[in-house]
Amino acid sequence: MQGSGNAAAESANSAAFAGAPSAPPLAAVSAEAAASGLPAARESVAPLAQARNVDLWPGRQTFPSRNDGAAFTIDDQLILQLKVRGIEASDTIIAYGTRDGVFLPVGELAVILDLAIRVSDAGRYASGWFLSEDRTVTIDLRQGLLTISGRTTPIDATTAQAFEGELYVRSDILASILPLDFEPNLRLQAVLLTTREPFPFEERMRREASRSRLAQRGGIRSQRESWPREETPWLALSFPITDVELRAVSDSQMGSRTEGDLRVAGDFAWMTGEAYLSATSRDGLVSSLLSVGRRDIDRQLLGPLQASEFQFGDVATTPMPLGLRGAAGRGAYVTNTPFDTISVFDRVDLRGVLLDGYEVELYRNDVLLGSSADAVNGQYEFLEVPVDYGLNVFRIVFYGPQGQRREEVRRISVGDGRLAPGEFKYSFGAIQNDTNLLGVERPNFRPGVRTGDWQAVGEVAYGFNSAVTGVASGAFFEDDAAQRWLVTTGLRTGIGGFAVRADVGAANGGGHAAGLGVGGSALGGAFALTHFQYGGPFVDEVRSFSGQPLRQATEFDFNASLGFASSVIGTALPISVRARHLEFADSRKQFSAALRASARLEGLIASNTFEYNQSSTPGFQSFSQLAGDFNLATFSQSRTQVRGAIGYRILPDLALVQVSAGINHAIDDRTVVNASAAYSIANSEFSVGASAIREFERFTLALDGQYAPQQGTYAVALRIGFSFGREPLRQRLFVSSPGLASSGALALRAFQDLDGDLTYSPGDVPLPAVDFAAFNSVATTSEEGYAMLGDLGDGIPVAVQVDLSSLPDISMAPARRGVEIVPRRGRFHTLEFPITEVSEIEGSVNFVDGDSKRGVSGLRLQLRDVKDGTEYWTRTERGGYFFYEQVLPGNYQVLIDPEQSERLGICLDTHEPITVEPRGNIIERDLSVRICDQVSRQVN
Repeated sequence: MQGSGNAAAESANSAAFAGAPSAPPLAAVSAEAAASGLPAARESVAPLAQARNVDLWPGRQTFPSRNDGAAFTIDDQLILQLKVRGIEASDTIIAYGTRDGVFLPVGELAVILDLAIRVSDAGRYASGWFLSEDRTVTIDLRQGLLTISGRTTPIDATTAQAFEGELYVRSDILASILPLDFEPNLRLQAVLLTTREPFPFEERMRREASRSRLAQRGGIRSQRESWPREETPWLALSFPITDVELRAVSDSQMGSRTEGDLRVAGDFAWMTGEAYLSATSRDGLVSSLLSVGRRDIDRQLLGPLQASEFQFGDVATTPMPLGLRGAAGRGAYVTNTPFDTISVFDRVDLRGVLLDGYEVELYRNDVLLGSSADAVNGQYEFLEVPVDYGLNVFRIVFYGPQGQRREEVRRISVGDGRLAPGEFKYSFGAIQNDTNLLGVERPNFRPGVRTGDWQAVGEVAYGFNSAVTGVASGAFFEDDAAQRWLVTTGLRTGIGGFAVRADVGAANGGGHAAGLGVGGSALGGAFALTHFQYGGPFVDEVRSFSGQPLRQATEFDFNASLGFASSVIGTALPISVRARHLEFADSRKQFSAALRASARLEGLIASNTFEYNQSSTPGFQSFSQLAGDFNLATFSQSRTQVRGAIGYRILPDLALVQVSAGINHAIDDRTVVNASAAYSIANSEFSVGASAIREFERFTLALDGQYAPQQGTYAVALRIGFSFGREPLRQRLFVSSPGLASSGALALRAFQDLDGDLTYSPGDVPLPAVDFAAFNSVATTSEEGYAMLGDLGDGIPVAVQVDLSSLPDISMAPARRGVEIVPRRGRFHTLEFPITEVSEIEGSVNFVDGDSKRGVSGLRLQLRDVKDGTEYWTRTERGGYFFYEQVLPGNYQVLIDPEQSERLGICLDTHEPITVEPRGNIIERDLSVRICDQVSRQVN
C-alpha cells in the first residue's frame, strides 16, 4: 500500500463532498474486529510496517516520526473497508495511519452516514449538523477551532489535517464529536463503526426492511411484486369458451346410453354469462345451471351501490349470522362485500360444478375438512365451513375417474368483523330453494324439506367507530306453505385482543334468540366460541342444519399447528377441532365433535379424522358413535401416485368399516393409467376399477370401468373431452384439451420492439421460446411469438410475468416485467408483450467550485423516465463514478435524491435529458454539481 502518484491522483479525484446518501451499501460487519485505540492500531499496522522495512523491535515506533509538522503524508495512505455493526453492506474509504492513530475523511463519512456536514476551503473548513439541526459542528483548521453545539475548543494539526481537498480527523477525536465508536484494524484493512444513537441511514434501512417483510407476507391480494393492471374490456357478446365431454356408457343399473356435458362461459350483455347442461339419451336434460352477472374486486358495480358482485339466474345466497343458512336456487343476488375478508364468526359455503365421475376434497390450511362424490344439480357443496382467525387457504382438490387431479385455491382473510368507521357493507338475495332456472331434476331426485320454497335474505353492517360495528339482517321465507319472517341485530367489537359478538333475533309467532361469541388467538392457535339461547318457533338453520326449533346451541372451533422437532413429520402438525351441542324444543339433544389432523411425511400427506356423535331423546336410550377415517396420498409431483383410505369405528364397537386404495401412473407426459380397489367389510362387498386417459393435442380420450363381483354390477364408459373457442389475437378458432371454460384465460404475443412504440408493427420481430407464468399456469411462445394461458381463476387479480432467463439474448429485457389482470370465466385477456434491447449509462459526477473539480462519491442518483415515471437508482462510487444497467428505451432525466440534495445544498447544474434508443448501447454522460445558490445564479 505504498503511496504513488496514481494513488495521489485517485485520492484527489475521490475526495467526497459532504452529503447524505440514502441507505448506503454498508457491509456486514464481523463482530470480531479488533478493539479500537492506539495499542490496537500499533499492533495492526505490523504487516504494513514490515512491507516498508520498518523496524518492529518492541518499544520502537511503527511509523517514522514527523519533523515537518504534518499529521501524515501520502506515504501513510490506507485503503480501508468501512463496516458498520449490524448492517449488511460495506464501503471503501481512503484513510491515513500514523503512530498517533488513524485519520478518517470527514466529508466522505458524512456522505456515507447521511449527515448534513459540508467540507469546503480545500478541506480546511467543515460545518453542518448531525441527527438534529440543533446539534451543530464546525471545524476550522485555519483558526484551529472546533465548535460543537455552540461550545468552542482548540483543535491542532496533530489531530486534524486538510489533504487533497478533504478534511481528515483522527478517529478518537471524531468519536468525541459524533456519537460513534471507531475500531480500526489495519491487519484486516477495515474500520468497524458502531453507532451510539440511531442515524438516518439506519432508520431508512429499517423502514425498507419492514416494507420488505410486509411484502413477503403475501396477504390476500398482496404479491411479492406489484405490476400495473390491465383491464379486460366488457363486450356485448364475446365468442364463448366451451368445454364438452361426450360419453358412451353402459352399466348394470340403467343399461347402455350416451351422455354429454356442456359448459359455456363468456361475455353476454356486458356481463359474464355461464351455462352448464348435462343430458343423457335415456332421460334427456338432467342438470342445468344458467347465470349472468359481474364480479369486481374494486367494488365499482351498479353506480352508487358500489357492488362487488351481482348475479341473476341460478345463484346462491350467503348464510345469515343467525337464522337461515346459505342456499342455492333460481333468483338474484347482490353484495358489496369483498371476496376475501370475513369475520371469525362467519361460515362459508363453497359450491361449484362437479363433473361426472369426479370426487372432490376440501382442505383448509392443509387440514382435510371433507370430501364428496355426490353432485347436487351438477354441483358439489361444502356448507357452513368454519374459518380460522387470520389467513385461511382453502384448497379444493378434484380427482377424476381416470386419475386426473386438479386444484382450485381460495384465500380468505378472517378478522374480528369490525369495519372501518363509516364503512358500510350489504348483501341481498332472493331464491327459490333447490330449484334451477329451467326446473330440471335428475332421475331419482329426492326433494328436501324446503325445496321449491322462496326466500329473501338481506344483511347490512356499519362501522360506527373503530371499536364497534353494528350488523342487522332479515329474511322472508316460505315454510310448509306458510309465510314467515325473522330479523336479527348485533354488534362486533374487540376486547383485549379478542373478537367479541353479541346478537339478538326475533321471528313471527313469538320466536326469539340471543347469543354471545368470542374468538381470536390463544394457546398457539385460533378459536371461536359461541352460545345461543332460543325461545318460541325461531329457526336457526346455521347451527342446526334443519328447520327444527332450538332451545340452545353451543359451538367451539379450535385450529392450530402443533410444533415437532421430528424429521419424520416435519416441523408442524395442523389440527382442527370442532364441537357442537344442540338442544331442541322437544328436549332432544345432540352432541357432535370432530378432530382432524394432517401431516406431511416423506413424500406423503396423511390425514386422519375422528368424529363423535351422541344423541338422546326423552323416553329412548341415547346413542353414541365414534368413527374415524384415515387417508394417505403421495404428492402429485411424482410420476406414480398412490391414494389409500381406511374407514373404522371405535364406538359402539371396534371395527373396520371400509378399505380402499388407488394407484395411477403416468406412462408419459400425456398418458395416465389408474387402478383402484375397495372393500366394504360390513357388507363383505369388493369392487375394482381401472381406467386410462390419453391427452392429445386437441382433445382427451379416456376409458374407465368398475366391477363388483358379489353384486354382479358393472359400469364402463368411454369419454372424449375437449375445449373450443376463438383465440382473439390471431382471430382464429382453436380446439384444445378440456377445462378452459371454468376460469379466465390469456392470449399474448411476445415480440422484439424495434421502433420503440411498445406495440407490434410489421418491422418488429416475434420471439419464440419465451416462457410466461401466471398463478399455476405456464406457457411458452410459439415460432410466431404466441402463447395461451388458461386456468387463471375468476375475479381475483393474477400477475402475468415473463421468465427473464428464457429471453434469447442477455441484452434484452421486457418493457415491463409483469402485468396484473383480473381474469373472468370464459373470457380471453389479450396482451402484447414488447421485449426491447436495454442500454447502459455510465459517467461521473464532479463537484465544481470555481476552477476546481473533484469527484463526489456517495451521491444517490435517480434516473427517471419523463413519460411514465419509471425509476432507476444508483449511488456514485469513488471518484464520482455511476452506472445504470438494464435501462429500457425512453427519455430520462437524472436527479439527485431530494432529501440528499436538501441536506447538502447541492444541485445538478444541467438537466439535459438522456435519450435511450430501442437498440442497446452504452451511453456515457458526465454530470457536475454545484452549491444550489450558484446554480440559481447561473440560471438567472
